[in-house]
Amino acid sequence: MAQPDFIETLVTSTRIRLARNLAAYPFPQKLDERLAEEIVYLVGKELRKLDDFEKNDMSTLSKEEATLLQEQHLISPALIRRKGIGAAFISSDKSISVMVNEEDHLREQYIYKGFDLYKAYERISGIDEGLAMALGFAYDERTGYLTACPSNVGTGMRASVMMFLPGLALNDEMEGLLPEIKANGLTVRGVFGEGTAAEGYSYQVSNERTLGLSEQDILDQVIRMTMKLCDLELRARERMLKKKKVPLRDACLRAYGTLTNCAVLELKELTEGMIKVKLGMALGFFEARDIRAFNDFLADMRPASFRLENGLQGASEYECNLMRAEILHKVLPELVSRVD
Repeated sequence: MAQPDFIETLVTSTRIRLARNLAAYPFPQKLDERLAEEIVYLVGKELRKLDDFEKNDMSTLSKEEATLLQEQHLISPALIRRKGIGAAFISSDKSISVMVNEEDHLREQYIYKGFDLYKAYERISGIDEGLAMALGFAYDERTGYLTACPSNVGTGMRASVMMFLPGLALNDEMEGLLPEIKANGLTVRGVFGEGTAAEGYSYQVSNERTLGLSEQDILDQVIRMTMKLCDLELRARERMLKKKKVPLRDACLRAYGTLTNCAVLELKELTEGMIKVKLGMALGFFEARDIRAFNDFLADMRPASFRLENGLQGASEYECNLMRAEILHKVLPELVSRVD
């Protein structure tokens, strides 16, 4: 669906996640190793008929490799802890991941860069239907899909939108919105989902109810709240510019100057600086040539991603600090320019 131009400064990504269990097997908490391996084999066999998937066994992944997949939102901390029986099948473009033997037998998800819940749902539904036909999911005609946690019974679907809301956060308005969001059957979490804090004014907005609603009901519910938060955020940004444009601009420009001119850059300073650069983009102090490329670059600078993708496994923190500064000096001006 067509989106207004401003939406990319507010919505980073869209995700649909489906919780499913195989009818012929006990839930993961009751699985022995043999049955768990059998499920991994069967799921992998069917997935490879549907797309190009790579298998990742939790038992063989290094700590850095597992952290990298978590940073990319492709696996959960809970799956990492399931070393004996857990696995993840990830598509070649890393938009689809299927976690096996986490809380449920399957956690299927599709991540779309931008805002399009219906597109995300359509894509993962194709995978889900293929698996359902071959494997047979646990399903009750009255309640819907059966899951390990009662909160997922019904559609088994979580539709979530990752939003960048600095105006509402800095104006201390997010807390006051939480009761209304909850009353509408939704919840707000941190960047990595349940139990995590907001990172850099980023929030995950998703449905809380899955029982008694259709998939379309849930999608429409999340879309309505997303658009409302977009409207409130844009108004909050306008108020910020009216009240304190000069100090905000100064802070953002100083952060950009440091990031593009330093010789040594620690992770904490990088994180704080890039948040201010992103804030500057939201307030019109900077212009991104490609906002999705900027968001990808920001994700690539997370600790595990940075070390693995730059061949820095085993490198000292000081060596990483030198490399960070070198990369920022070269890449950031290509992505973001100052608006005078």
